[in-house]
Amino acid sequence: MAPRSRKNVAWPPHVVRRLARTAALAPLLMVGIGVLGTGPDWFPAALILGVLTVALAISVLMAIATKGWVFFAGLVIGLAVVLGSGLVFRAALMRSQGQRTEVRITSVYTTRGKTGPVYHCRLKRTDGRPMAHADIVGMGCDGTRDAGTTEDLLVDPSGWLAPQPADADFGSLPAGVVGVGVAIGLWELTVRRTRRIGLREAAANPVPPGRPSGTKPGAGNRSRKKRKRR
Repeated sequence: MAPRSRKNVAWPPHVVRRLARTAALAPLLMVGIGVLGTGPDWFPAALILGVLTVALAISVLMAIATKGWVFFAGLVIGLAVVLGSGLVFRAALMRSQGQRTEVRITSVYTTRGKTGPVYHCRLKRTDGRPMAHADIVGMGCDGTRDAGTTEDLLVDPSGWLAPQPADADFGSLPAGVVGVGVAIGLWELTVRRTRRIGLREAAANPVPPGRPSGTKPGAGNRSRKKRKRR
């Protein structure tokens, strides 16, 4: 009788439970990475970490149960948790401590974009105080004629967040909090459903008596053959 392929080999129950516990904790890391990405200085690192974390979390789920819906559910929900938590944190922090501040555009320069030139404006507070993230794109920065003009922006005094338009609307913040909570709940439901599938497959394909749970199919036969040659 030919040995079973890897696709049909189920993990032992204790391994399924261990993988499921690991996957269930993934949203904690996703939320932390989403918050980290709200800082412009940390955004590149957070982007890489976010992609790797979601990919690893999906890999753990797929190791428990190789189902197509598990991959797509993990991808959509994982990205929703990372991106949603970042947006919610940024809105909450700016709403709680953002200060309306008058700034002056000291200079404007352009870079090449896919659809044309992209304008960057360098800012300086009119009161002379230092300002973090004083190089912005958008928010009224659309040409060299803006140099020397003043406008009001919402500035984070801690320097963590980049400036935002003074008329930013934070009315959708409660809905965002609920959305992130729902996404985390859906992730945990996905983990629970995947765990059930993995345990069911483990029950349907038990490890033969006398074979360690981590031993590959056919390893026992090879060991017996070696003993016979001796």
